[in-house]
Order: sequence, then structure tokens, then C-alpha cells
Amino acid sequence: MKLSHRHFLLMSFLACGPALAEPACNLPGSFAHATRSDGTRTVRTGQGALLFTAPLAVNTDGAPNSYHPDDPWGRRLALNNICNGANAVLADGRKLDYRSCPKLIAAFEQSRRSGWHSPKIQFYAVATEKGRPCTIRTGKYVGYFVSTTSLAADSRKPACDPGHWLDSNSVPFAIYPGHRNFTSRGVGTGDLVVIRNPANGRISYGIVGDRGPAWGLGEVSLAFASDLRGGAPLPTTRSGTYRYGLAKADVLILSSANLREPYAPGRIRAEADKAFRAWGGAERLQRCLAR
Repeated sequence: MKLSHRHFLLMSFLACGPALAEPACNLPGSFAHATRSDGTRTVRTGQGALLFTAPLAVNTDGAPNSYHPDDPWGRRLALNNICNGANAVLADGRKLDYRSCPKLIAAFEQSRRSGWHSPKIQFYAVATEKGRPCTIRTGKYVGYFVSTTSLAADSRKPACDPGHWLDSNSVPFAIYPGHRNFTSRGVGTGDLVVIRNPANGRISYGIVGDRGPAWGLGEVSLAFASDLRGGAPLPTTRSGTYRYGLAKADVLILSSANLREPYAPGRIRAEADKAFRAWGGAERLQRCLAR
């Protein structure tokens, strides 16, 4: 049978069609947001997802060895500096935060000596009870502060129990900026997260476990960073913690995929992997990053 020119064109189109019919990235929206130290980045949005590429810092909140009352600088015992976990209010009403860290720590040490009476310390990453910071009473980390996260690992346990909170050392979680650009798009604790390390191509899975300040972009737990590094040993000092981040990471927040307790690391990774595949997986991610 002799093919007409029209039939030939139709068959050629059908033969080539599948190769040209790759699903689109389909993240049509966007907004600009500032990183902690590296300018602004574009956050792309659409269909219950947010995607951005930025440097990745680490957050120790929730780890039992995050803060210690005898080591506010994080030089000997703690993974972190207390200036990342508390503010101080002086007698004259002045408030000291991380921007005045030496003065804040001086006020912290004065308050500790007074039994936490004066100056007033406002803890935001340490659990408190009747105005006093909670400390760990048993186990390996006796004497450390009980460090908190926005999301509870086990809400049945009391706030002064370290098991109430997500442990940065073992749970892969990310921190989202508390800015309306994120909150108005449905981002919140419990959302599932997928992060790719461009340096080694590794894709790791986690959950949104904490809320950070409105500014800043790209922050994860120690366990998440370790996954992205291929299982690198966790840091044991503050200086090691500050060097544990990634220079660049691709972060996908699935705001339409939310997980509830329990938050066992294995379950988090499995559910995030499932949600990622439903979203389009590595192929769709690569298409979005190539644009």
C-alpha cells in the first residue's frame, strides 16, 4: 500500500511522540528568599511542592548534647552555642540575642549563678519548667539541657524528657523559615522533604521538624546532613558542627505530603521516598533542576 504524504507525516509524529512527551516540571510559581550568608535564592512552587537550591547549614536542636549550662560557648561539651538557643532580657528592658552573643553569654552566666532569677533568660531551644531550664537527669548526657524542636517526637512524654523531642543526631529533619512565603503555601512541621547532594548525587529523605526565623534558607539536622554525606561520622564539637553543612543542596519540600507520629527515622525515610515517587521522583527533579 502506498502511503500518502499526510499518512507519512502522521506516522512520523506518532513514532517521535513518546520521546518528546516527557512530563513537564510543572512548578510555575516562584519567589525570592534570602539564605543565611549567601544572598538570595529563587524558590519554585506548584502542586504542593517547593524547590530551591542553596547552601545547607546544620541545626543541633533536639540533640541531647546540643547545649550545656557549663559550656555556653560550645567549646568543651556542647555542640552548639547558647546564643542559638536563648535570649536575655536585662533589668533595663534591653533584649540581647545572637547578634550580641558575648554580652548574652555574660548575662546567661550571671543568671545561672543566681539560680536563673536575674537577668531573665528566654529559652527558645531549651525546654523549661516553671521558668527554669530542664536538664537531662540520666544516661550518657546527664547535666545537658533538654533541647527542643517545634515538632514533638513523642508528645506523650513530658517536655523535660529528651524523648519528647526530635533528636538531631538520629532523626533526618529540616527547618523551614517562618515566613509567610512558606506558611501561606502550606509549609509546616510534618511535611516530607527530599534533598539531593549535587557533589555526590545522593538523594536523602526526611521531615520538616522545626521552624526557624523568617530569614535564612537551607538548614537540616545532623542526621540529615550525615545521610547526604553518605553516612559521615557526626561532629562532636561546635567547630565540627559548623563545618558539617553542605556548600550546595537541592531541597524539595512536599507541603502536600504530611506525616504524623510516630517519627521513627526508618518510617520517615520510607514515607518520604513514597511521596517523592508519587510526585515524579528523580526524573522530575532532574527536569526541574535543569531549567
